[in-house]
Amino acid sequence: MIVYDLRLYFRAMETEYDPEHEAVAAMKLAAEADGAERQRWINAALAWIELTRLRVSGRERSWAEETV
Repeated sequence: MIVYDLRLYFRAMETEYDPEHEAVAAMKLAAEADGAERQRWINAALAWIELTRLRVSGRERSWAEETV
């Protein structure tokens, strides 16, 4: 029988980065790029922005759980 510890797969992301800063950096690179490369950097920036939103909503959810 094989037993998996789900904590090994579903850990919180490290807090060593600032997704908002990464999004701004990606947009600066997009401004300097052309064509398909520009679109890739824009998509990367949008992904960082989505991570920022997820992080904020996760904090709000954990705060709401603590107050109950």
